[in-house]
Amino acid sequence: MHTVEVGIVLSLLTAISWSLATVLYKVGLKTENSDVIVANGIRTIPSLIFMLAAVAIMGEIYQIHNLSVWLFLLIVVDVSFGILLGDSLFLVAIRDAGVAIGHPVSYTYSLFVAIFAYFFLQETINIWTFISAILVVLGVFLLFLKAENSQSKHMVRGLIAAIMASLSWGISMTILKIVLLSVSPVFLNLVRLLILNIIVWLLILSKERRKKELKSMDKKTLLVLSIGGIFAIGLGSLLFLFAINLIGVAKTTIIASSSPLFSTILGTTVLKEKLDKLRLLGIAVIILGIYTLTIA
Repeated sequence: MHTVEVGIVLSLLTAISWSLATVLYKVGLKTENSDVIVANGIRTIPSLIFMLAAVAIMGEIYQIHNLSVWLFLLIVVDVSFGILLGDSLFLVAIRDAGVAIGHPVSYTYSLFVAIFAYFFLQETINIWTFISAILVVLGVFLLFLKAENSQSKHMVRGLIAAIMASLSWGISMTILKIVLLSVSPVFLNLVRLLILNIIVWLLILSKERRKKELKSMDKKTLLVLSIGGIFAIGLGSLLFLFAINLIGVAKTTIIASSSPLFSTILGTTVLKEKLDKLRLLGIAVIILGIYTLTIA
């Protein structure tokens, strides 16, 4: 397979991995009062163990010599915007607005990434890339156009969180491209998770309410959130970073933003949701968007 084809496959696998994580997160966030910081903390531990094993197997620890103070600070900013703020907002979005609405709105981040990559990284964005972005985002919204129309405070909060998550991810992924010029994807993801664990567990242990919620969680919830974390910020992030190295941040994020497509498939098979004609049209539009990107 050519480099571009490999990059596209890795991006699609990223989308599948992230969609699995989204469904698991929704199962784990049982109530509207579930603390997303606690949920974020639970998923970070198994993800870190996963990446430690990956670094050990691949012998990437030598990359620490390439980690300057400047790069370390960039990674801290990336983690703050991407995994901590962005992912926490995403958890709020799917908790309050639901997977059907929170997921697609959050995944419009590909537009932010394309804009940032063009202005700050000088990545080429031709007319086909632009068209594919429009098709993917349009398809995602078609999939969930008939989602529950609620004007409750929780729904409004979820929608605002989804939009802010999209912006946060856009900033984070642009920073990742810069850092990847100096360190490998495997080592970078390990450092990101180390930083995330330190920050998020300080936030959890500093609040008595969060410590109580953590202690009260049943084993099933802990397991579901942990597995979701491995799919999202362990395996998923690793695949995503490899794809960025091969085909660039703009194309990778546009393909990965088709993740709600796979969530729909999981919804019909696992959650027994029904697919109407409008959602089938959305799937077709997303597939067309991905094909358009391959000829860009």
